[in-house]
Amino acid sequence: MLTDALMSLPVAACAGLVAIFVLGGMVKGALGIGLPLVLIPLATQFLELPAAVALLTLPMVATNISQAAEGGHTGAAIRNLWPILVMLVLGTLVGVHLLISIDRRVLNGIVGISFVLLAAMLLSMPRLRIDRRIDPWAGPLVGLCAGLLGGMSAIFGPPMIAYMVGRGSDPDIFVKHMAILALTASLTLLAALGGSGSLAPADLLVSAAAMIPIQLGMPLGRWLRRRIAPAVFRVGVLVVLALGGIDMLRRAFW
Repeated sequence: MLTDALMSLPVAACAGLVAIFVLGGMVKGALGIGLPLVLIPLATQFLELPAAVALLTLPMVATNISQAAEGGHTGAAIRNLWPILVMLVLGTLVGVHLLISIDRRVLNGIVGISFVLLAAMLLSMPRLRIDRRIDPWAGPLVGLCAGLLGGMSAIFGPPMIAYMVGRGSDPDIFVKHMAILALTASLTLLAALGGSGSLAPADLLVSAAAMIPIQLGMPLGRWLRRRIAPAVFRVGVLVVLALGGIDMLRRAFW
């Protein structure tokens, strides 16, 4: 799927994809997050959504491995998160099924609406507070929703970020837990696409090669972080997400 889609692109479009992945690396270097939020809306200007998701799969796994293991106590963190992780995996499996099976116009409409709503939510940054009494069912529900969205778009983070912030997590715990959740989601995405036959060995090599422009962009992002306020990057990322959602809605309904 992915290799065939790339082979059919003109050289200029392939160069555009490389530039987009360098930009994604810059955002990752500047903010530490935001890779799928930038890459998926921009990559779908050249590729269908399933191919764009497949292209990003291995970079998502690779960029979350070290953070998930950072600081130790990984086993304890997994035990704390297991109800969310279970529902995240189930949601991702359902989301991938929808990604590869439903009509492209319907898929673009669902994901486009989700992108616009997520951008609006994150731009306004409502001060959510999660009552510990509802945590036993709120966490798994958020995991399921994040998995459904991520399985269709590779964007798992926003629902989980909102939930973790609402719990008032310590910053170090927040980073570790988010990395474990993101790694679990991206590994499930990789396994589901591979198991469905949508990600062939050649596609895996292409997805692995996408790490090169991302790694080239990350030092530039770290350099810019010392010169540009992170809030500027954050707003830029969310504007890209919103515009990508609007474009997907255009393709779905017009």
